[in-house]
Amino acid sequence: MRALKWTGGLILALLVVLALFIAFGLSTLKGPIERAVSKSSGRELRIEGAFRPAWSWVHPRFRAEKVSYANPDWAGQDYMFQADAVEVSIELLPLLAGRVILPEVHLQRPVIDLEIDEQGRKNWLLTQDQHREGGSRISIKALTFDDAQLTYSDDIRDIDLVAQLSTTNDGVNGTAKGTYHGLPATAQARGGPVIALKDADTPYPLDAAAKVGGTAIKAKGTITNVAQLSGLDLAIELKGQTMSELYDVLGIAFPETTPYTTRGRLVLAKGDNHLEYDKFTGTVGESDIAGTLQFELGGKRAFMHGAVDSKLLNLADLGPLVGTHEPKESGVLPDMPFDSDRWDSIDADVRINAGSIKRPKQLPLEHLSTRIQMRDKVLTLEPFEFGLAGGRIAGTIKMDGQKDPIAGNVALRVKDLDLPEFFPTIKEGQDSIGNINGLIELTGRGDSVGELLGTSNGKIGVYLDGGKISKFMMELVAMDIWGVARTKLAHDNKPVDIRCAIGDFTAKDGVLTTNAFVFDTQVVNVEGTGSVNLKSESMDLTLNPHPKDRSVASLNSPLYIKGTFGEPKVAPDWKKMGARGVGAVAMGLLSPFLAVLPLMQEGKDKDSPCQALIAEATKSAKESKADAKAGKARPPTTVSKKQEEKKAAAGKTAPPISPPAASQ
Repeated sequence: MRALKWTGGLILALLVVLALFIAFGLSTLKGPIERAVSKSSGRELRIEGAFRPAWSWVHPRFRAEKVSYANPDWAGQDYMFQADAVEVSIELLPLLAGRVILPEVHLQRPVIDLEIDEQGRKNWLLTQDQHREGGSRISIKALTFDDAQLTYSDDIRDIDLVAQLSTTNDGVNGTAKGTYHGLPATAQARGGPVIALKDADTPYPLDAAAKVGGTAIKAKGTITNVAQLSGLDLAIELKGQTMSELYDVLGIAFPETTPYTTRGRLVLAKGDNHLEYDKFTGTVGESDIAGTLQFELGGKRAFMHGAVDSKLLNLADLGPLVGTHEPKESGVLPDMPFDSDRWDSIDADVRINAGSIKRPKQLPLEHLSTRIQMRDKVLTLEPFEFGLAGGRIAGTIKMDGQKDPIAGNVALRVKDLDLPEFFPTIKEGQDSIGNINGLIELTGRGDSVGELLGTSNGKIGVYLDGGKISKFMMELVAMDIWGVARTKLAHDNKPVDIRCAIGDFTAKDGVLTTNAFVFDTQVVNVEGTGSVNLKSESMDLTLNPHPKDRSVASLNSPLYIKGTFGEPKVAPDWKKMGARGVGAVAMGLLSPFLAVLPLMQEGKDKDSPCQALIAEATKSAKESKADAKAGKARPPTTVSKKQEEKKAAAGKTAPPISPPAASQ
């Protein structure tokens, strides 16, 4: 007890001596303080006015007038800090540990210059070790000021801002103007009267609005620990012409979009690296969006995960994602390049779901669902699924941004597309029945959708294994003018049976070549050959229709589809009349290489119409080859109307004739 009394008395005596010295001899320390700070920091500190104590009950408080502190030699301005007067209070005990803790700092008409040069040097740090957390030995808990000017320049990020701040009884008001990441920027803000720079417990109120380029931001809420932004709870509103501009604001890559607006709550728990944009809603073009996105900030790059839902997605709003909104001098495939350099700014795992899709009536898209993953500049959509014509197309899309140019890979399955829904605007096709199935497997290299398709290799195959189709549509394809007129006049559009339909293509260096293109019904058989060039966006296809009803007016002429995607040209060959070999035979010769065969085998039994047709065509092709070797004449491919009437009168209806092999 006696020792405690002696210790307490000694401390009290020291405080009394310190108080007397402050009251009567503080001005004598002005010169030594200037020299000591200038020598230790390498920058000049000047106190040109009075240096005296200010009254305070809690901590010693000092007032220095006409204070300036120089910048390092590399900085663009002469002074980092100037003020008419500086008042500070100081805690004594931390001084014993070499730390300077200032509970309160008040500045009169300060001018503050903060700079980062191209080498990353910061003018407010005296040594490199201060870059580490906790490196600074000076801590300011609360800051107030009168009129203040703050300039901030960052040569690395192309930022140059000038802010004007003033304190009133209601709080701090501020405006800023300049450039942010090279874009014109303005801001207005209102905060509390005292800025608690390192108060980890007291939230600081803030109401701010800013505009950077075409992006407008509003924020209202609280910030805890202003210096390190270790706690946030802000109501946020974002507006802009495209979300891709958020890269210049936040440093995080977002896709190209149509004009957007979102509102949500931005929350960062105290001392946590988990930032959350919670329960946001908004619109992108005419599409609605809602969800929650979370950002993990502690790793090599930010990691974004969460879910975004849309009740109604306008298909036109997806155009900017692949560049279809950009006008082109020629061609129709998107050629706007992907900016894969930005993909390194973030990793992601986000699920997107659109309940319904607003689209042109002739395009029967129904819904969209995907999981977007980004890992080390590799973008993957898996699963990727959208509803189409009562069925779905699902699979995986992968784009490797580590490769130059980007390496793309598409593997999609076509499942149960409903035939009448596939042609929703064609009235005569609504009596059709059947499901379309198939696959799309392509790889390519390029920095746009057009380049990826123009270098693609792989296969595309679709098939329809049995069903019915409008008789009018098939006779129209067959160029059977009399049959079309008769059907329309008699209102006879009874669906006809589809034996099989196959479209099978091989892609090599961006050129699609037909392995088989056959549509076989009881009315007409259509064989197709040729190629489609995805690089030049041109076509050279021939469709050979073979009517089976042998009507007198049947033109039975090939159809040529040429030109470009933007200006296709379809015309018949009026010079070539008469019967030709049915395309099923050509298909039979190539059937072992068809991409759709495994799909038919897993989806149908061995008695399926397509497999029966392939077997028939293969058999016919083999017989045709054998006959050719033996020198036998080919059988006729047509039966005259008189022959049909004669056989019918004899009670013998002519059976369907198996078509011979097509001439190779």
